[in-house]
Amino acid sequence: MIKNFCLVTGAAGFLGMHYCKLLLQNNYNVIGVDININPLKKIKSKKFITYYCDITDEEAVNLMFLELKKKYFINLLINNAAIDSVPFKKIKNISRLSNIDEWDKELNVGLKGSYLMFKYFGEEMSKKKNGNIINIGSDLSVIAPNQNIYKKVFKNFIKPVTYSVIKHGLYGMTKYFASLYAKDKVRVNMLSPGPVFNNHRKNFVNQLKNQIPMGRMATKNNLNSALLFLADPNNNYFTGQNIIVDGGRTII
Repeated sequence: MIKNFCLVTGAAGFLGMHYCKLLLQNNYNVIGVDININPLKKIKSKKFITYYCDITDEEAVNLMFLELKKKYFINLLINNAAIDSVPFKKIKNISRLSNIDEWDKELNVGLKGSYLMFKYFGEEMSKKKNGNIINIGSDLSVIAPNQNIYKKVFKNFIKPVTYSVIKHGLYGMTKYFASLYAKDKVRVNMLSPGPVFNNHRKNFVNQLKNQIPMGRMATKNNLNSALLFLADPNNNYFTGQNIIVDGGRTII
């Protein structure tokens, strides 16, 4: 018997690990996909499977799809893989705009990788008339970064353009595939967290809190109910939406 599974890309990352554990706690079968599967070995559950795959490589994605298809039906896909282009590393010219290698690398993971998951797993859902896809966005899917924060904290560094392009692009992809798959009973939505605390510098946190009406960064658990809402098959009339969990940051 083919079992239904949720597949999470970028599963070994800060939020990817959290999403995997949350879904397991709520009785989902989960496949965690990443190019670094060692951290995933810490998750001990009979309902959890790890899979090594570079999702920017179409041959690798196709092979993963064919191998998993033999045993499982992926009826829930969470496109979480991304490179967080944060301005921590010192760069001579400050801006990364001229670094085309970084542009290619980050867009390949954030956009091409997500597209390839749609091409194989999303199309299979469409054929079977059963599926749910959640893209993980950011508050920067609808606003621009406040560069003054980065300039003050990191001494004139700026948030690179790639992150904004990727998250805005994912929202476009969300709407595109939500429309394309709507009649096939496949829902596509996006969850866009605001800044989530992950041992950030204190002066960065203080600067950022001033931009958030609730006066604090999010915790990982603040995302739980929104993710589970989007994952719930009972919410079958909800598609093409971008749920922003940001403490009110984007309303100002």
